[in-house]
Amino acid sequence: MTTAASTTVTDFAARLLEEPLWPHQIEFAESPARYRVTASARQVGKSRLLAVCALHEAFTKRNALVLVVSAGEEASKRLLADCAAMANGAPLLKQSIVGDTTSSIVLTNGSRILSVPASSKQIRGWSVDLLILDEAGFISPEIWEAAEPAIVARPGSRVILSSSPWGSKDHFFRQAWQRGMTGADPDVAAWHWPSSISPLADQALIERWRETWPAHKFAREIMAEWTDESGAYFTSDELDNAKAPYAFTTETSDLTQLRPRHQLCAGGIDWGFKRDASALVLLSVLDDAHENRHHGDNPVFYVPHLEAHFQTNSDVFIDRVLDVAMEYDILRLVSEENGIGQFATESLKQAIRRNRHRLPHNTNVSGVATTQRRKMNGFGAIKVLLQQGRLVLPEHPDLLRQLNALEFESTDNGLMRIAVPDNVGHDDLCMGMLQAVSTINIRARARRQEIWMDSRNDQGELLTTGNGTTIRQHPRAWNLPAALRNKRQAADTEQW
Repeated sequence: MTTAASTTVTDFAARLLEEPLWPHQIEFAESPARYRVTASARQVGKSRLLAVCALHEAFTKRNALVLVVSAGEEASKRLLADCAAMANGAPLLKQSIVGDTTSSIVLTNGSRILSVPASSKQIRGWSVDLLILDEAGFISPEIWEAAEPAIVARPGSRVILSSSPWGSKDHFFRQAWQRGMTGADPDVAAWHWPSSISPLADQALIERWRETWPAHKFAREIMAEWTDESGAYFTSDELDNAKAPYAFTTETSDLTQLRPRHQLCAGGIDWGFKRDASALVLLSVLDDAHENRHHGDNPVFYVPHLEAHFQTNSDVFIDRVLDVAMEYDILRLVSEENGIGQFATESLKQAIRRNRHRLPHNTNVSGVATTQRRKMNGFGAIKVLLQQGRLVLPEHPDLLRQLNALEFESTDNGLMRIAVPDNVGHDDLCMGMLQAVSTINIRARARRQEIWMDSRNDQGELLTTGNGTTIRQHPRAWNLPAALRNKRQAADTEQW
């Protein structure tokens, strides 16, 4: 007689979930290694496999705790949603669920699957049977240092580290993967999954991409290999050193509950058509008091909100922008006028005017044409801010991937062409950030003053980027409009 405890992951997936594992997933799922690490390309079933492993641990053990940490709170909730959907779709498992929220699944056997924010303070203190780090390459080493000890108090506890290739040679995910691949550590097993390993993969299409895509992009996106970043405008180190696991809002956040009013910001909009997304990125001045006084009177900026929507018509996206503008104090929105953007920008202006009485701030909309010179100046400003430690990025994998995918080349007229190649991916979020950065005044001055730390307790723990810039877990925007008004912003969009 087969008991729950003796049910293998493979049998559990096939018989109870009715989601049979693919051959390459079976080896991973049944591995006895305490640390399982996989570097994965696109469409290899990574998220599906993680959900199966989490459910198997919870359903086959009493009082088990599965902890899911991802690069951003929303991402970990998405993986938990995959677990809930898979369990609720299985008749024999659905009846065992006694609690199901966006952050936890509770079972009748006392087991739980939890997703927690990427905060070392909230991760510490748990005793975990299975620790899952999804998109581990994008997770800060500080989070890993807080999370790994959670397995020490549970006999047989294990860790899964899964990600697309990302991170420097010193990053914990890349080091763990390399240890597993060499076989030098019996506790660590690693797998390399290119897109071609999937039984659903179109092998002929992959071979066509091999011939037509830039070599380093094909290596990273399809072959799941780390690249030397030749031709990349932003390096992985520049981006890694600027990011922190602070809380930010997205399209799935309940802004009416969070009430981020009085958070002054500027925004950038990139309009999508067909394959591209429409994106909104907000930028604020960080209220850091004396915590970044090494920057003198130079303000530090951060991203409080970003979102992107594919196959969404402009009217629907404008309604979404209005929803955000009703909760944030948006000083200015810089909107792209290229392509469909010209009409969409005018429609946005009219919508803002019609709803001005409902908005917490007098939001101005500026239409701009995105030229090579504007992109060169804009991404140049972002690069300088990153290197100075004056721009803190959220741990948002799509934004980081897009910034890292930007390539540059010199043109015959002496300018620089900067873009994500059409056959590689999207640039919607990084273009939204470009427009948002265009409205800030990086030469503005802000006098920091000493304050009692007690007043900052509600902002959570203090986080530090690789550049040494500090930001609170729940940051606040500084009401410093002078830093969000670039007087050089003009109708002549050749100027910056």
